[in-house]
Amino acid sequence: MQAEPLGRFVLRTVLWLPVCLAAWYFAAPYHGQVVGGLARGLIDLVHSGLVDATEREGASIVFVTRIQVPAEGGRVGVLVPDVNPLIYTYGLAFFLALMLGSRARAWALVAGAVALLPFQAWGVSFDVLAQVVRAGPQAAARAGLTGGEMEAIALAYQLGSLIFPPVVPVLLWAAFNRGFIDRLRATPPHAAAA
Repeated sequence: MQAEPLGRFVLRTVLWLPVCLAAWYFAAPYHGQVVGGLARGLIDLVHSGLVDATEREGASIVFVTRIQVPAEGGRVGVLVPDVNPLIYTYGLAFFLALMLGSRARAWALVAGAVALLPFQAWGVSFDVLAQVVRAGPQAAARAGLTGGEMEAIALAYQLGSLIFPPVVPVLLWAAFNRGFIDRLRATPPHAAAA
């Protein structure tokens, strides 16, 4: 097994990162549409019939719900949560940079990007559900959410916004690159800086 210098891997990854971030950012409206569609399906699994439609406004995804909320002047409106999927999908750029830095095969790049989709959809869907909870007790009651469900939504939202975006891409990279990691570990300490 030939050792892989850690410094070269880090340099390659750092050089790929701006390219991957730019590609992710420019593809975000289309990627967000895919994630939004998956998120709507996940919301239906958690609470069927809550969302009537999704619409795209720039990079944001708007979820039109069936929840009626009081509006100004005694009128009634519909709750329309707006989610920026960039918050949940930036890990794709990190994953791609790590994969390109470790010289992974193209199929692994595609497979990893697809494997990230459910985690990204998780973040978007629980952002929508958290917005329903934050809209107030009347909105939550109209959505049929109980106290225990609201607590579970809050926890799932935290996982989807704070844990999954930075951690899952690294775990997927490690899963696809066990041999590469073994080569990094085989590098003698004095050669790691080379």
